[in-house]
Amino acid sequence: MKKIVFVVLLLFISVGAVEKVSARTLPSTEDQVEVDEQQELSIKQAIELAYPPALKWHKNAQLLQAINIDLDKPGKSIGSNGKRKHWNIQFGVPDTNKFFLVTIHDGKIDDTNDLTGDGTSPYLKKEFIQMKDIKYDSPELLQKALKIGGVYPGKDWAKGYNFMLRKDTERNVPLLLVIGWNSDQTKIEAAGFNASTGEYIKPS
Repeated sequence: MKKIVFVVLLLFISVGAVEKVSARTLPSTEDQVEVDEQQELSIKQAIELAYPPALKWHKNAQLLQAINIDLDKPGKSIGSNGKRKHWNIQFGVPDTNKFFLVTIHDGKIDDTNDLTGDGTSPYLKKEFIQMKDIKYDSPELLQKALKIGGVYPGKDWAKGYNFMLRKDTERNVPLLLVIGWNSDQTKIEAAGFNASTGEYIKPS
C-alpha cells in the first residue's frame, strides 16, 4: 500500500482542485441540521450517485477512485457517521487514457469534467473497481477502525474522519482507507480494509 502521506496529499489536492465558495441562507439551526444530515453520503452512496453521468460520458466507464474533499468547516462530528458531504469520484475506461471526474458538493453532483490528457498512459484493467466488489461501506468500516484504535478525527486540516477507496493492485483488492490523525494531532494515521471482505489491512 502506498504511504499514508501520499494518500492525504491526494485528499488535499482534491480540495484545491474543486473548491468553490457558495453562500446559502437557511431558515433556522434546526433546518440546518436536517439538511446537513440529508447532504451526507457514504462512500458507496457517493459512487452510486456519480456513476450515471460517468456512463453517459462513456458506456464503458469504470471506477478508479473515490475520496472525500476537505471542504467542511472545523467541527467535532465531521465524518463520525462514516459519511461526508463533499466527494471526488474518478472514472476511466480500461486500456485507454480516458479520465472523468464527478465532483459532489453538499450531497449533490456539482460538476463533471472530462480530464483526459494527451499523451497520458492508459489505465490498466487491474486498476479498476467493480461495484459488485464493494460489499462494505464507509460507516461500518469506520466502526471497525474505531475498535482497532489509533485513528482520531482531524481538527484543522484533513478534518474529521476521511475516506478513500482505490484498487490495491499489489493485493488485487478494493482498498478502503479510514484516514485521521494520531491522538495528539501530529501525525496522519489510517486504517485500511478490503472493501469486499471487511478484512483489516495494516498500512505500510
